[in-house]
Amino acid sequence: MLNLYSTKRDFLTHPCHTAVLPVGAIEQHGSHLPVGTDAIIAQEVASRLAERLDGYLLPCVSVSSSIEHREAKGTVYLRADTLALVIRDIAESLRYTGFRRLVVFSGHGGNWILKPTVRQLNRDFQERGAAMEVVLVPSNIALKRQHEVVRHVQNDLHAGEKETSIMMHLCPEHVDEFVPEQDHTTARQDFMDYFDVTDITEDGYWGNPEDATAEKGRRLLELTVDCTLEFLEAIDRERERIAAKARDVR
Repeated sequence: MLNLYSTKRDFLTHPCHTAVLPVGAIEQHGSHLPVGTDAIIAQEVASRLAERLDGYLLPCVSVSSSIEHREAKGTVYLRADTLALVIRDIAESLRYTGFRRLVVFSGHGGNWILKPTVRQLNRDFQERGAAMEVVLVPSNIALKRQHEVVRHVQNDLHAGEKETSIMMHLCPEHVDEFVPEQDHTTARQDFMDYFDVTDITEDGYWGNPEDATAEKGRRLLELTVDCTLEFLEAIDRERERIAAKARDVR
């Protein structure tokens, strides 16, 4: 695995065609988790992916699209179109030096702009005949299997059981006691388009941190990595199927 400590010689002598880019967030996570929670988790997942893929681990893009938390001091965010341009430039620079795949792991569910950005990048690269693919891996890549680990799969959106569990596993010294809410919010997730999270919730978290454990966090990280690798393999199989179909037509 290559990373920011690798030298020019390392890149020349180590054949590497896959880069892994974590995208996190700097935003409030209630009274019990640090503002860098999404960046910390994204960096850890990306590190494990790069290790498994023998790829190039990039440092986390920590500041992203967190405008829905802007009322909380400590939250820092980019405009959505700014984040899109950052990802485009990173992908282009990797393509230029010979990388053939960029895996973008988003540790923040609010980075909605990444999906159309990646889709457009792939179409643009295809039209230019560039041997480069960008794969977006959302933070909930393991959603269909999370019931194997956690009690709350739905409506555990922010600093709840899942994120608190992972942080308890990774850095318990940075997990504080949370402020119990009288009533969990019943608002729709897309209400974040109209209201700040600190208005919708009492303490800024959206979920059930009271059910978090470090063991759940360990298992969630493993599940996230496994589901991501399965996703990448599925993309490769589909590409092979399409290529075989094209050969049969010819």
